[in-house]
Amino acid sequence: MEIVIYVLKFVHLFLCVVVIGGVLFMNQKSEGLSGIMGGMSQSMRGVKGMDEGMRRFITWAGGLLFLSAIIQGVIGI
Repeated sequence: MEIVIYVLKFVHLFLCVVVIGGVLFMNQKSEGLSGIMGGMSQSMRGVKGMDEGMRRFITWAGGLLFLSAIIQGVIGI
């Protein structure tokens, strides 16, 4: 059972870093990650597609982080 607790803590910490990093990469001025990557994002998926994909990724990561917090609370870690 100790191994499961350590794995849950590691997953929770990893998700925290992913969400924080993702939010820091997003920009409120519609540049976001696509603005950082420059012309490469326009040629690959387009500016709008890159920002929408990043927003979707952060939303899923945040949901998983919330679920991880609930599971840890129920277990009593």
